[in-house]
Amino acid sequence: MEEMKELLDRISNSGIEVPEPVRKAMYTLHLEQFTTYDFDGFFHDRPVVFMETENGGVKTISAPHMIVTLLHNLELNEGQEVLVVGSKGGYLAALIATILGQNGRVVVIDPSLEIVRHTANALAGWPTVDIRHVESIEVAPIELPGELNRVLITGSVDAVPSWMEERITEGGFVIAPIGDHHSQELMKIERQFNHLEPTSLGPVSFGPVNILESEPQPLSAIEIADLIETLIETCHEMELCGAEELQQLGIIADHLRTMQDADEGDVEAFITENMQHFVELWPMIQLMFAPTLARPGDVHQDDDLGFHFDEFKP
Repeated sequence: MEEMKELLDRISNSGIEVPEPVRKAMYTLHLEQFTTYDFDGFFHDRPVVFMETENGGVKTISAPHMIVTLLHNLELNEGQEVLVVGSKGGYLAALIATILGQNGRVVVIDPSLEIVRHTANALAGWPTVDIRHVESIEVAPIELPGELNRVLITGSVDAVPSWMEERITEGGFVIAPIGDHHSQELMKIERQFNHLEPTSLGPVSFGPVNILESEPQPLSAIEIADLIETLIETCHEMELCGAEELQQLGIIADHLRTMQDADEGDVEAFITENMQHFVELWPMIQLMFAPTLARPGDVHQDDDLGFHFDEFKP
């Protein structure tokens, strides 16, 4: 418990409020109940993997500062009912259930049957938590309560599903990371006087709700062209390339735009043929793909152990 106390103290000292019920709940639970992966990084304020797919998809338990932020903004009280969309290995649901007490209820839905099985196993013996498989979060599950007071979506979405918005009660709200797969705004959307009022809680970077959507996909020719044009603009502004190199990159981008309907192999072959133009710029390309993310609860914030989802952007 000492490691958790020190972690939460660091998060609190960074300016993020750690409510006492959240602190007590995090003292109570043990991460090994929810993941078989190494979780030392959790105490450096990093997400922890709880499941991977054969094709490279990954789902994580959020970084501690994000967990604290989500639970604080849910405004939890004993006896409430909370819908959690995306299981996060069951850890978030268990924390919420601990705070709500024996008269509360947590319903977890997830589109991955494998994750539902994992979560159900992790939450065996938790009578106030119900975990269900859904084909899609866009469709309301059968037997879900008619009204929703607290909804937490734990993965990136383009928008809150309409059935959730329609069921939010007066004074109730949805918290969700809304945006594309690379960058979102953590939004709190509350019903006030029969209108939905959005409030931004800050920029974040969450993975998708569905683990299958986190599996790496090759970029299309158009996406690569967009990236190259951004690279050209950056290099020009920072004077990192000469005019000839920038012109050549522009020619490559223009050609890629003519390959919109080309198959993956042809695009890969074209990039390979022109790889010499990217070698010196590769570090910058990597930075363009990986956002800088905050770790307010880390002891050493200068080291970088890799890219992680579910954290605030500083």
